[in-house]
Amino acid sequence: MEISLAIKNFPAQQSIFNSKAKFKIVAKGRRFGLTKGAANDFIIEALNRKFKKGLWVDTVNANIERYVERYFLPHIKKLPSNIWNWRKQAKILEIKNSYIDFRSADRPENLEGFGYDKLFINEAGIVLKDEYLWDNAIKPMLWDFQPICVIGGTPKGMGIFKKLAEFGKDNTKPEYEYFHFTSFDNPYLEKELLQEDMANMPERVVRQEIYAEFLEDTGVVFRNTQDIADAIPKAPIDGHSYVMGVDLAKVTDYTVISVYDRKTNCQVFQDRFNKLEYPYQKAKIMEIAKHYNKALVLLDATGLGDPIADDLSRAGVAIEPIKLTNEMKKEIIEKLAIYIEQRHIRILNIEDSIKEFNNFTYDISASGRVMYNAPVGFNDDIVISHALAVWSLQPLIIRKVEKPKTPLQITYEQDLRKFQEEQEYHDAW
Repeated sequence: MEISLAIKNFPAQQSIFNSKAKFKIVAKGRRFGLTKGAANDFIIEALNRKFKKGLWVDTVNANIERYVERYFLPHIKKLPSNIWNWRKQAKILEIKNSYIDFRSADRPENLEGFGYDKLFINEAGIVLKDEYLWDNAIKPMLWDFQPICVIGGTPKGMGIFKKLAEFGKDNTKPEYEYFHFTSFDNPYLEKELLQEDMANMPERVVRQEIYAEFLEDTGVVFRNTQDIADAIPKAPIDGHSYVMGVDLAKVTDYTVISVYDRKTNCQVFQDRFNKLEYPYQKAKIMEIAKHYNKALVLLDATGLGDPIADDLSRAGVAIEPIKLTNEMKKEIIEKLAIYIEQRHIRILNIEDSIKEFNNFTYDISASGRVMYNAPVGFNDDIVISHALAVWSLQPLIIRKVEKPKTPLQITYEQDLRKFQEEQEYHDAW
């Protein structure tokens, strides 16, 4: 029995899914409608038995649930209940004889080892910032199973998404096709309201978010981090003072402790952990601070960090609580960025650290305000920990050591001054 639904994409949307190319790369402005179009396409093709195993990759699980509830369920609930099933916990949607696995980029290891014949990567400008996701999870999938892929989103600087877009423009790569749409290509958006919003946006934001341009270094905060990642772990040295930056875990993220030698501005220690009760975290912080010559501890005292800072202070830890308001966060991040760029610090070469520094980004609000954050689905615990520690550091001043002058040099300088004085006297006459 043939079953159909009254679902139809508008022409610009549908041109993507009509393409015969194996890899459809889509750079689009905000609210163009790619996500809704992809959901419609999955439903239609499932009903028409065009694929068996589908995969939808998004930024975080929360987005997946919203998209299924808003874009899929309103349509498929009109179908007979025996031909569809939404397994919310497993994030699997079954329609007739097809299924769609929904997976998030914050857990790339969950994508490895599976094969699909239909693939959609949403928010590719963000998701593909994680090279591990592309190189270790998605790319190997393409070797064996060769799914039909739609990879799209709003550009976020350069990177893998930009590289794929260039493949799509290359006539020698017929398996790729590039699509470019601005926000104005959605016929259902209020164009006048969009233009009013654009009037209050910085030019670069308009070019990227509305006109979907790939811009060099957009959102990049820390440059050349790998160049200063040559410090080595060290035990405390007598006579040296140390500083610890501590970013406390909030719900599902990590507590990170970074220790710097204030005499050399080199990182000497890092620890990262989660799922520890606060009493154990406090004990760990006290132990490390004591070990590193009673190090000064700069701790994020926002929210639950405030009473923890008080407890540590009462326990005799030298502590400086930092309330990370938007303005304070901006200041410590910008100091860290300057210290990295000007090579005032050296950090440990830890893969998770380099990855987090490279992913860390900024956005600009409609009012022009700069906001620093990790992209959705990524962590910034390591970055904040380093920023807190570096907040108390000063640039190293290299003093030139003067060698004592020899008697010959002293005599020469005296004779030279005497000659210059005589010359000035004769010139005056």
